[in-house]
Amino acid sequence: MMVDIHSHILPQVDDGASDMAEAIAMARLSVADGVRYMFATPHHNPYESLLRSQVAERVAKLQYELDTAKITLTIIPGHEVHLYEGVFEDWDKNLAGPLGQSRYVLAEPDFFYFNQATDDLLAEFTARGYWPILAHPERIVPIQKNLALIEPFLARGGITQLTAGSLLLTPDSPARRVAETMLREGMAHILASDAHNITHRLPGLTKARDAAAKIIGLEKATMMVMTTPMAVVNDEAVF
Repeated sequence: MMVDIHSHILPQVDDGASDMAEAIAMARLSVADGVRYMFATPHHNPYESLLRSQVAERVAKLQYELDTAKITLTIIPGHEVHLYEGVFEDWDKNLAGPLGQSRYVLAEPDFFYFNQATDDLLAEFTARGYWPILAHPERIVPIQKNLALIEPFLARGGITQLTAGSLLLTPDSPARRVAETMLREGMAHILASDAHNITHRLPGLTKARDAAAKIIGLEKATMMVMTTPMAVVNDEAVF
């Protein structure tokens, strides 16, 4: 029973599912792959932000459609929280929030910007009593150039989420290279799909788990799609 903590399955919200039909199709693909829990994590910025209550309402509508279609996927509301100067103003307005009712926060850095200020924002989440999960660090250009940028975050007990598709790119891809290095160095903790649609950013974790297993073994790779993300569902400590 796999858990996907990062998806854009909510229809007509951001750059994810275009409509309810596509969201349902994404859910079918996830279930066929063995996923049973999926967090709906719409971008809180730069797209039009939804209040946490609005995300929950849309998740409830999607869950109703899935239940009616007998698709055995549980959707949990969340946000993909963009790390920028005004993030805590948005947080205090409930325009950004944690994963479900947990203390975990899916935090997305800018793709072209990661420095001390970014790390300070991650540290502030920890200071507020949350557990930040760094979304797809292997895709962030400054981190691709200097993996040491995330060492302070990891030293504080930070958690990282690799995008499943990164492990399936060509061997010379920077994202795949960094993802594989992170696996070898014990710097990666969760695999998630970051699914957006059914054409080129599809749901599914099995192929990536198998790719990770070639590097760290099947037991550890399975933890990245089952045990560790299930701790997020249950609001339990990963470490």
